[in-house]
Amino acid sequence: MTASTLLRASRRASGVTQGDLALRSRISQPNVSSIENGKRIPTVETLERLLRQTGHRLIAVSASGVDATETAERIATATSRDSALRAFLDFSDSLANTTDIDRIVLTVTEPPSTGYPSWDAALAALVDYWLSQATLPAPVWISSPSRFLDAPDSPQLGKYDLAPEVAKVPTEFLRRNVLLELSTLTSV
Repeated sequence: MTASTLLRASRRASGVTQGDLALRSRISQPNVSSIENGKRIPTVETLERLLRQTGHRLIAVSASGVDATETAERIATATSRDSALRAFLDFSDSLANTTDIDRIVLTVTEPPSTGYPSWDAALAALVDYWLSQATLPAPVWISSPSRFLDAPDSPQLGKYDLAPEVAKVPTEFLRRNVLLELSTLTSV
């Protein structure tokens, strides 16, 4: 995760504006904006100071793979349905191939919206699925109403694709009206 992604997610999660963050941290608002947009790479000290003003801390934890926040940003900027699905599968692979503590670390921070309700719900379902497999506690964000769909949808399918078989959709996905078969979670 980049410093820009980390700062932007932390600031948004705490409900702090860039202007407020600038005042609190005594770093100009244009500099805060430059860091969030990836135009300026802050020192560790500067990033820690900014994060503390959002109620977060910078810590180093051994973890491998992509996290929920990075995945949401990849989906939001994807240029095709296939590249969005690839980001989703990369996240699934990360969760499948890590230790319990790494699964928690990769999922604890609420990702920003992808801009697509079906992908937002699918991310929550994926986190719920992999954490449930290891009987690990789930982060609060996956229970947000914005992480559930009103009607069944398949974010990865085009209009000419066959609908998934409901019997093959994991419970964690069905609860959110996300129609995605378990076999889809297997990396290609």
